[in-house]
Amino acid sequence: MAAVSPKFVSWLVCFVVLLGCFLQKGSAAGQNIKVEFYSSVTLPCDNKDLNFTMNPVNYARVVNQYWILPGGSMIDNTSHSDMVETNVYRWSISKTNFNLTINRVDDDDFGMYTCVVVFDDHQVKIVRRGLNMDGADFSKLQETYRENAIIGGIAAACLFAVFSSACVIWHCRFSSRQKEKEGLEKGDPTQAFHNSALEIEETNHL
Repeated sequence: MAAVSPKFVSWLVCFVVLLGCFLQKGSAAGQNIKVEFYSSVTLPCDNKDLNFTMNPVNYARVVNQYWILPGGSMIDNTSHSDMVETNVYRWSISKTNFNLTINRVDDDDFGMYTCVVVFDDHQVKIVRRGLNMDGADFSKLQETYRENAIIGGIAAACLFAVFSSACVIWHCRFSSRQKEKEGLEKGDPTQAFHNSALEIEETNHL
């Protein structure tokens, strides 16, 4: 790739940043990529307009490419990334297609990424990729919670049914015993009547 003067690069960055301010709201929604926390994602520096995959001749005309990170830093193939853990770089750029890979995505990585493509005729194209612009992807987490909630609901319903049945059985037994107890305390009128008749009969015999 042919070298580009620093003055042109500075102008290019200013142009892209200003243009991004106007296009960010309109383009972010359609190009937003959502991933889970601490996962990896690759942002392609290509779109339907460029179509480098189907038109490799267009890519042969590229003289310079840059990625502008959400914080405003501009990186290329010569830039160096810090590490998020041992032997894992925060980001890396593919040497074949200039795709940008973000490792262990965190809050600091959320935002708009802009790939600037400079052709040999000084034509400039930009590719914008939003990463978790409206938050990370929690679909798997929500699915897990939903399954746990369903299982918990079923278990709670079964426990409630068992508890209710136990209460009904206890209430029936308690009511039966209470009635027996009250009958013993008051005495049995039928038995009392039989005892009186027996006493009268004995008196007559005397």
